[in-house]
Amino acid sequence: MHHSGSTLLQICLLLCCLSLVTSPLLAQESPSNDATPTADNAQESLSNDATPTADNTQESESKSNDATPTADNAQESESESKSNAKPDADDTLTVTVEGVDGPLRDNVLAYLEINRYVDKPTPDEVRLRWLHNRAEQEIRQALEPFGYFESSVESSLTHTAKGWVALYRIKPGRPLRISELDVEVLGEGKRDPAFEKLLDNLPLAEGQTLDQPKYEQIKSAMESLATERGYFNAHFTERAIRVDLQAYQAAIHLHYDTGRRYRFGNIAFKQDFLSPELLDRYPHFKPGDPYDVNQLLKLQNDLGSSNYFSQVEVNAPPDADTGIAPVNVTLEPGKQRKYSAGLGYGTDTGFRTKLRTERRWLNPQGHHYEAELGYSQIKSLIGFKYMIPGTDPTTDEYAIVAGYVRQNNDNKKYETYKIGGSYQQQDGQWLKNYNLDLQYEEYSIGNLISSEHSLLLIPGLNWTWVNADDRTYPTRGLLFGFELRGASTALLSDTNFLQGLLQLRWIHALNDSNRLLARGSLGATMVDHFNKLPPSLRFFTGGDTSVRGYDYEKIGPTDSEGTVIGGKNLVVASLEYERRVWGNWGVAAFVDTGDAFDGPTPDLKTGVGLGLRWISPVGPLRIDFAHGLDRPPGSAFRFSFSVGPDL
Repeated sequence: MHHSGSTLLQICLLLCCLSLVTSPLLAQESPSNDATPTADNAQESLSNDATPTADNTQESESKSNDATPTADNAQESESESKSNAKPDADDTLTVTVEGVDGPLRDNVLAYLEINRYVDKPTPDEVRLRWLHNRAEQEIRQALEPFGYFESSVESSLTHTAKGWVALYRIKPGRPLRISELDVEVLGEGKRDPAFEKLLDNLPLAEGQTLDQPKYEQIKSAMESLATERGYFNAHFTERAIRVDLQAYQAAIHLHYDTGRRYRFGNIAFKQDFLSPELLDRYPHFKPGDPYDVNQLLKLQNDLGSSNYFSQVEVNAPPDADTGIAPVNVTLEPGKQRKYSAGLGYGTDTGFRTKLRTERRWLNPQGHHYEAELGYSQIKSLIGFKYMIPGTDPTTDEYAIVAGYVRQNNDNKKYETYKIGGSYQQQDGQWLKNYNLDLQYEEYSIGNLISSEHSLLLIPGLNWTWVNADDRTYPTRGLLFGFELRGASTALLSDTNFLQGLLQLRWIHALNDSNRLLARGSLGATMVDHFNKLPPSLRFFTGGDTSVRGYDYEKIGPTDSEGTVIGGKNLVVASLEYERRVWGNWGVAAFVDTGDAFDGPTPDLKTGVGLGLRWISPVGPLRIDFAHGLDRPPGSAFRFSFSVGPDL
């Protein structure tokens, strides 16, 4: 009797051990179906550890390699230690997971230790079967963070002529829903619009399936926003996912106390070559304003984008005692002078060269200038521009300009002298320019017997709006611009005129290899005496950037001898299809049409052609072969070459 009792006791103990070994993961986290873990106990650990990241997945894998098989696998482990079987060098392993996709499938594959041997040397059969036996438990663990606690798995491991095949057919079961979502912000952040927006756009909602990665996403977003907006004492007062398996629902409680919001302190610039009055106009915040890291990043970007500095460092260390973050800006001066030279060729202008110099600051007020000298076979120029920072030096600038242009193209010759001033402002996506120029021009065009001259005081404005994903080579872009200028005999001018010009460019990528490009121009002029309007203010078209297939500025009204003398009005349109065929190389097909004219109706000239494209660092290089369909003035065939951004 004593011996039988001992045997019975041993059997009971063995059954208890087996029961503990085979108990589900949730039973370890939650002692009973009615248990509700709190934020400080095992349930928070469940929410943090249930979804493996790249780091903790690898940690799980490394531990599993050294793991000792449990009681379930004792006999198999013993067989493994006694077996002398070696893996077949030609064997491969294929792991197939069915029944789940997307993030669930990804997480299952991340949990499956057997999946580590795909495309790698296959372990011996005993080890492989042991890993296969663990797979069902790993799959269940992988699905729980996504709200599936009743999953079932049908699995098989077979050896074929091509190697081992592990198949897992998963039935996720019913999803566990969120019955309560209690996410709250406390402290000063409770009234912060940024936190209010975050709470209005949570990735989880009551009634949805429990998704612990999204829960972690909410936590990370709160912490990031607090750091970004100066809540440096923020902390969670409650964070818990309470799972009730009997009711099969979950309650989320997430309370975040931001504490007080820090404020900006004094702004100090460490440099010795620009005036404090100029630098004080760069920050878009002032001492006492709420801390916002985006303001610091903008300040650093604005200073770095200017030509004054070679290095910009912005620091704002918070003081826990005062709640103040003083702003310290260290600036290193850039090179004061810059010289550049260029040599090129264009079918419109022939060979051309350009020399340019900049003086990036002249005085502590940040005044600077640039000068340019250019020469081509048909045009020469000298230009000078003196610039003064405006009220906001990041967007506003005043300029004094002076220049000389000489053009000699067939029967069109002119020399233009100009002096004036302008004010330029970047207003969002609008670049707004207002100018006033005094222009004197001597010209000879067509069958004029002698040279004419023109003196005009021209006020004008030029606004351009650009929206593009990349200015150099956009896949989506739109440019819209308009220009208005005029003169009056009442203000130092030889004639009255008013001129307007609209421009539009549109780019749309059909896919990674195909783009559509369209452009158009529309101009109109009202003038008292057209012969008093100098050639530099008349409309011409034809050439590389207008109507291809025609010579440069060879489309327009003509005199009695057939010389193009320019027109009052302008219309140009172009449509181009571009296909990338290899690397940065592509081909294009296009059609252009347009006319410069005096009357109400244009006599459109059309050109068609094919082109070769190469995407260079400064924009597409274009080699076009075009045919003018209307002759005269079109030519049977014309080659053109240009380079630069599309917008």
